Amino acid sequence: MFDRVIWIAFDILFLLLLVRCVISWMRPSHYHPLVRWVENVTEPMLSPIRRVLPPWKTAGLDFSPAIVMFLAWIAAYILTAILP
Repeated sequence: MFDRVIWIAFDILFLLLLVRCVISWMRPSHYHPLVRWVENVTEPMLSPIRRVLPPWKTAGLDFSPAIVMFLAWIAAYILTAILP
């Protein structure tokens, strides 16, 4: 039961980060409510990684969404193994 909820939360996080990446490529108006909401939800997860690994150190590429996805996948895997 709990493992299903954990993987659904992981899928939602994956979709939010994917939308955040597409938003960064398309560069829509930051005043749009959906764009602001996605940025407000994902930024607390991405900003600590950007402080440690800023894009100017990685040839302008932002690896923070991939790192967050990898860490979230590990956390979901561990939680589903621990919980009944």
